[in-house]
Amino acid sequence: MTDKLLKKPPFRYLHDIFTATLKATNFGKGLFEGHMLNSKEIVEKDDKLKFLTHLITLTELVIGEELDCKPQKIVTGQEPEKTNMFL
Repeated sequence: MTDKLLKKPPFRYLHDIFTATLKATNFGKGLFEGHMLNSKEIVEKDDKLKFLTHLITLTELVIGEELDCKPQKIVTGQEPEKTNMFL
């Protein structure tokens, strides 16, 4: 994780972290299918929001608490400190 990527984490970076985690640990296995596992196919804002909403909800269920980050803010690069807390 470089400072540049953490200052304003792009969607592709977040997606790559999730898919690497999925491959290594099976975290989220079966919840994301098809094009949702290929960041190159998630180009529309609505698809990015859908992916992030699912990922945030999954994470909240696992850790047992609500996260203070919003998919809309993540996609637009706002509140990177909250995105980093999510990571």
